[in-house]
Amino acid sequence: MSSFVKEARREQELKWAWIWFKQFSSFHGHRGESKWEFSADHVILFLQSKRDANVPAWKRMRILEGLITFRNEVQRRSFEDLVPLQTKMVEIIAIERAKNGGFDSIEDAVGVINPNEPDAIQAFRRALRKDGKALETERSYVGKLKKFMAERALTCLADFESIGAKDVEAHLTDLAVDGNVAPRTQNAAFHALLKFFKLVLKRDMGRIESIRATKGELVPTVLSTEEVRRVFVPLGGVHLVIAKLLYGCGMRISEAMRLRVKDIDFANRQIEIRDSKGGKSRLVPMPEDLVKPLERWVASREVLHRHDLAEGTASVWLPHALSRKYPTAHQELRWQFLFASDRLSRDPRTGRLHRHHFHKDTFPKRLRHAVEAAGLHKRVTSHTFRHCFASHLLWQGTDIRTIQHLLGHSDVATTEIYTHVRNPNESKVISPLDRLQAVA
Repeated sequence: MSSFVKEARREQELKWAWIWFKQFSSFHGHRGESKWEFSADHVILFLQSKRDANVPAWKRMRILEGLITFRNEVQRRSFEDLVPLQTKMVEIIAIERAKNGGFDSIEDAVGVINPNEPDAIQAFRRALRKDGKALETERSYVGKLKKFMAERALTCLADFESIGAKDVEAHLTDLAVDGNVAPRTQNAAFHALLKFFKLVLKRDMGRIESIRATKGELVPTVLSTEEVRRVFVPLGGVHLVIAKLLYGCGMRISEAMRLRVKDIDFANRQIEIRDSKGGKSRLVPMPEDLVKPLERWVASREVLHRHDLAEGTASVWLPHALSRKYPTAHQELRWQFLFASDRLSRDPRTGRLHRHHFHKDTFPKRLRHAVEAAGLHKRVTSHTFRHCFASHLLWQGTDIRTIQHLLGHSDVATTEIYTHVRNPNESKVISPLDRLQAVA
């Protein structure tokens, strides 16, 4: 560990030592008097008050460690009388972790749950988080369950005792017939309710034979190579890098936003896309055109990370299993999001402060302006670049199985939609109207 990191960590420890000491001394009526010679009994009373306030054991250990640091670094006094308390706290932490399935607290396992929501919604959120579902998936599934509950006048878990396949079937049919929803919306509702039955109700939903939403599959919008160049021109800086990643690697915008520093492999000229749709990961080649821009961006990301370390705010969201296995990983550069936000934000599940990635709406806004500046009248979204990536490779003669692998599709049938996009490089079909005019 570098001296820079060690010094930053020491400053952070002293900062928290003062914070905990002020709370501790105020609790005992000493109002932050730094020379107050507190005893182990004073510490025990304070920790007991925190226990009674449902503060988890791991956090009570942090308080104790802060008071030890304060005694040692600020007061320059021995802290031997506090060491037995540390030993005891280790035992208490182990007991609490065993009760919480290996986590330091229920909140660490599933995050903060709004106690004002119906018990069915609370239970669904906990189950989805334990199942490792992403925040966006949780929001979508919970929204679908809320809609189902509202239409069936269900208010709590007990109301689901008589709910079965026929109710779900009727709901999905209503969505298709009365709601006129797209097939993917109906499918999302089906999978949300399927998860709820499996994870929360612990029973089989039964056979579903609803009327399926049927809307013809549209051929994706694809830009020509010249149109792609025109869209790139108004973009600059990081937004141009993101656009080139989407077009050059076939990424989804969510995949680009979730890239971490360690996913960029300059030595092997490849990029690892982790935890994409369906929980899959894949490797894609790094375009040569992006090597220098990515090197510059990683270097600037390191500068920002050094600043966060110095401020004691270096932290990034990690999945719970990783966070538990590598307790300090959230402070390491390699785990940081490549496209980091310029401000810190709180995790909506845990309330912890992190430097997250760009907001999902940041790039689409810039892209819309770029499309307007390019004078294009086609409907162009972030996903259009992924369509262009696949179609342009297909037009160049790339095998469809290779394209399937690069896109991360489980079924080649999904990739085959790009065969319906007209290839401008193929021999031109002459319209009968043009032949008629030629004869005339």
